Amino acid sequence: MLHKHKYFSFVAKKMINILTRSSLFKDMTENEKKECIGSFHFQLKKYKKNQVVVYAQDKVIQQLILLSGAVKNEMSDFNGKSIKITDIEAPRLLAPGFLFGNMNHYPVSIFANTDCEIMAINRDDFLNTLLKNDQLQLNFLNLISNQTQFLTRKINFLNLKTIKAKVAHYLLNLYKRQHKQTVLLPQSQTQLAELFGVTRPSLSRTINELSHEGVVRIEAKRITILDMEALKQCLS
Repeated sequence: MLHKHKYFSFVAKKMINILTRSSLFKDMTENEKKECIGSFHFQLKKYKKNQVVVYAQDKVIQQLILLSGAVKNEMSDFNGKSIKITDIEAPRLLAPGFLFGNMNHYPVSIFANTDCEIMAINRDDFLNTLLKNDQLQLNFLNLISNQTQFLTRKINFLNLKTIKAKVAHYLLNLYKRQHKQTVLLPQSQTQLAELFGVTRPSLSRTINELSHEGVVRIEAKRITILDMEALKQCLS
């Protein structure tokens, strides 16, 4: 439904409440947020669970902001094999790094993980608003930089040749973030298999191998790293 001025007060209040939690509007006043939202021509789009939001190679003509629910990004190779890039929960911008540039097409397909609502802002309106607010510009640049850094780490991860190397890389990163030898897996093995681009049985077999080799100890979603050096050796 296209934005109408007579609905602005209701819609603006709803948007501001949601976007307050978005990094795009970090360190901005309520008046600045209202001015930005008031300058946007946007659509509110609703998607059911598992529905396609965009296909890879679709042209990026709007800045999409996930207002509620969750989505996932998937990339397919020429053989049709899909690799999940990441899960995204609201409120978040979708593919901000591809809104501008010479090849502004979605590099991944986006699917609804749950029922969700998305704000689609006209690109020219979004650009004009960016140019009028320095803080909004800085926030948007930070979002693009963070996405670039994430994609760089993802590429390095996908370049790991073996499942064991991917599991080791994942566990070492959890250890770095959680600062504990015993790390808590934030995802199920099915979700991890999607993330790694492998089958669940292959992933389960690899984790069990590490357990039998005495590198880790498995207790449901808790994995204790018993031999840090052996785990690091799996990366080479």
